[in-house]
Amino acid sequence: MIDGFYRSQLPRVTNLSNQAQVRSCAADTRTMSTIIAISPSPLLPSAVGSGLAAIAAGSQQLSQDAAQIANPDNGDLITPLVDLSQANLLTQAGAAVIRTSNQTLGSLLDTFA
Repeated sequence: MIDGFYRSQLPRVTNLSNQAQVRSCAADTRTMSTIIAISPSPLLPSAVGSGLAAIAAGSQQLSQDAAQIANPDNGDLITPLVDLSQANLLTQAGAAVIRTSNQTLGSLLDTFA
């Protein structure tokens, strides 16, 4: 940004002789996006994908906590036991997301059928 102007807003000078010529550049023209760009991106997570990710994270946390509890050298059992409860809640939340997504999809199909 130069003194309140973006570079694309400044005229482009191509000839520095007595009579300067000004041409527009590609950054000066704005194009509208097509309607195709509004469609959902496959890179965005779906509700089912988010639910599955939560279930996977809960399962992984459960495995780590179980290994800590089974380790006889571990003197602190309170932290892994609390984490087990959190892993259980995370897994239940993931399942609830998938269940709600399925119910919503079913309601939409019933409405439009």
